[in-house]
Amino acid sequence: MKNNATKLMVRLQIALLLLIGLLMTPTWLQAQEFTVSVEIPDIKAAPYHKPYVAIWIETPQRQGVHTLAFWRQQADWFKDLRQWWRKIGRSGSPDYQAVSGATRKPGVYSIHWDGRLETGAMLPAGDYVLHVESVREQGSREYLRQTFSYPSNKQEQLVLEGKQELGTVTLLIK
Repeated sequence: MKNNATKLMVRLQIALLLLIGLLMTPTWLQAQEFTVSVEIPDIKAAPYHKPYVAIWIETPQRQGVHTLAFWRQQADWFKDLRQWWRKIGRSGSPDYQAVSGATRKPGVYSIHWDGRLETGAMLPAGDYVLHVESVREQGSREYLRQTFSYPSNKQEQLVLEGKQELGTVTLLIK
């Protein structure tokens, strides 16, 4: 009986130490969440075609890291997202298959990402570039990018303003 009580006490002490360690871990060492909000503006055009949009992360050396979203229809037009196609699309990477979806009508759309790569590993600490590219059949193209550091020791909100094919793009890291 005394042996079981001792084991229980040791387990409780270990659990308490683990909990204290977790609570004392700085927030910048814990996983951060990303939310990218993208506005597709209401463009008055006849005929209007919904845009193909790619949202991805690269290193400052232009090495593709992760595709957050890829809104598309026909594969023939993927290459018109020129920046994304050169870095990720033409390689046939399975990275974008999991985040592909249909093109979207005008509105604001949010993409939430927990920082996990397709391998299951967390995004390594470092400097990165968020890319947002949009192209529309019988329309124009737009390409925006924003540098950021991960992890961030504070909540960060970065805002980009598109001029034609994209409206406001916001990156929130918390």
